[in-house]
Amino acid sequence: MAAKDQIFAESFSQIKAFEFDEKVVAVFPDMIKRSVPGYDTILKGIAMLAMKYVKPATAVYDLGASLGAVSLTVDQAIGAQKVEIYAVDNSAPMISTLQDNMSAIEIHNAIHAQLADISQVPISNASMVVSNFTLQFIPVKDRAVLCDKIYAGLNQGGVFVLSEKVQSSDLMIDYYHGYKKINGYSDMEIAQKRQALEDSLKPDSLQIWQQRLAAAGFKQVEVWFKAFNFISIVAVK
Repeated sequence: MAAKDQIFAESFSQIKAFEFDEKVVAVFPDMIKRSVPGYDTILKGIAMLAMKYVKPATAVYDLGASLGAVSLTVDQAIGAQKVEIYAVDNSAPMISTLQDNMSAIEIHNAIHAQLADISQVPISNASMVVSNFTLQFIPVKDRAVLCDKIYAGLNQGGVFVLSEKVQSSDLMIDYYHGYKKINGYSDMEIAQKRQALEDSLKPDSLQIWQQRLAAAGFKQVEVWFKAFNFISIVAVK
């Protein structure tokens, strides 16, 4: 059973910037489940999209893989198809824990856990690329370039699934904080985590993401999931 996220349960005189260190890795499954509305639904949607779009002997890229939920979901959904799945993350504790987790379960395709900056990873022969709440953490100036690279590395008919926290109204943010309270977070935890994320998580608007994807070349760009200020987009080449 995953450890409970209590990272911000005590009062801090100074809040340091949020990072995916050992403390976060230890409670990450609980944190993501209680902090991202519809997370399980998003994973099921990615499984469904993988079954539709992933082709045998192609590549799947999980950019910002964390503990590999997307990579493992895709692997289980498609079965053995000689697909190369690249689970990429720049957090050493995440990649190390993912490797440990993979050794304990049956894997149907090759999953390569890579410690790397997603901006530096070459993408080719891809039938699917997924970024599940990752691009919000990279510099804004680098996001369009990465979208261009993803489009170029996808095979014709391939799919890019982009999940992001987006800019929204104060009312929608207030609703989201209410969602976190329903899931057991205190006002102090919510406020301190929000402060910790201020410098590392810079959300864009949905419109900006739609414009970026269209500029990269994607002709079909649809929002398939939305809850509060969290969205997931499917873009087909």
